[in-house]
Amino acid sequence: MTMRFATAISALVLSIGGPALAQVTPAPGAPLAGLCVYSENVILGQSQAGAGANQQLTQLQTSINSELRAARDKLVADDQALTAQKAKLSAADFAAQGTALQARARDLQNLATTRNSQLTRTRDGAIAQISKAALPLLNASLTAHHCAIVLDKAPVYSVNPAMDLTGEVMQRLNATLPAITVTLAAPAS
Repeated sequence: MTMRFATAISALVLSIGGPALAQVTPAPGAPLAGLCVYSENVILGQSQAGAGANQQLTQLQTSINSELRAARDKLVADDQALTAQKAKLSAADFAAQGTALQARARDLQNLATTRNSQLTRTRDGAIAQISKAALPLLNASLTAHHCAIVLDKAPVYSVNPAMDLTGEVMQRLNATLPAITVTLAAPAS
C-alpha cells in the first residue's frame, strides 16, 4: 500500500506542478507579527560588494584557466614533439624524456589543485567579509521589526514584502560596504 500511495502522491504533485503552478500569482496576506524573511544569497549576489566580488572572482578564475591552459598546451606540444622524435632517440633517452613529461604532468595537476584551493579560499573569504559586515545590519533590522522567527527567503514561495528584511539590509550594506577587494589567497602551506 505504501508504494501505491507514494506513486499516487508523486503523480498528484507532478500534475499540480509545472506551468500551471507557475501561473499562480500569490497575493500576500497581512504581515505576521514577529515573522521575518531574509536572503543571505541575495545579499551576497546582488549587493554592490557582492556583485563586485563575484566579478573579481570571475576574473581570477579566467586568469587561472589561462595559466593552466597555457601550461597544458605546452605539455601537449612537448609530448607530441617527443613522440615525433621517438625513432631518432635511443630507448633510454626516450624513456627519460617521457618520465620528465610525466613529472611535469603531475606538477600541472598539483598546480590545478592548488589554484582551485586558492580560489575556494578566496571566495570563502569574500563571503565571510560581506557576511560579517551584513550581520550587525541584519541584527538591527531584526530588533527594529521585532522578529521572533527569521526564515531563509529561498524556499519561501511568497511573502508579504513588509516581512522581507533583505532589501533593507542590502541598502544599509551598500552604504557601509560598497565594495571589497578580492585577491587570490596564498597557496596553503
